[in-house]
Amino acid sequence: MNMISSRRWFSVILICAMAVCGCGPDLPYDIGTVKGTVTYRGKPLNRGTVVFVPMEGTSGPQAVGPIESDGSFEVRSGSAPGVAVGRYKVTVHCRAPLTPEQSRALVVPASLIPLKYGNAETTPYTYEVKKGEDHEFPIELAD
Repeated sequence: MNMISSRRWFSVILICAMAVCGCGPDLPYDIGTVKGTVTYRGKPLNRGTVVFVPMEGTSGPQAVGPIESDGSFEVRSGSAPGVAVGRYKVTVHCRAPLTPEQSRALVVPASLIPLKYGNAETTPYTYEVKKGEDHEFPIELAD
């Protein structure tokens, strides 16, 4: 097979694969989007993670959103945007940065917020995600 024939076959296979697979994620559950900001003592957190832990009766996976330098976050289920419809315990994790020496020594970084927010059993936050809705969820942490 010459080079031009190979390219044509590759193009045909690629187009067929795209037609069969589609362009977006085909999730086995309904979703809603969740965005917001995290503040602690009235100031935005500049690092960390927000985690949505499914409660009983919620069939979707855990969803995670990194906290940006301005305190904003957007939660995703794996590589798919959005969160499965249902009820969640919401945890927040924010730890001090480590020096290279501490990283090599496998030091666990200190939490910059009260530990109760990082545990699904002790967090005071729950959230319900509804189908097709764009949710705005401000998270205000205190001591």
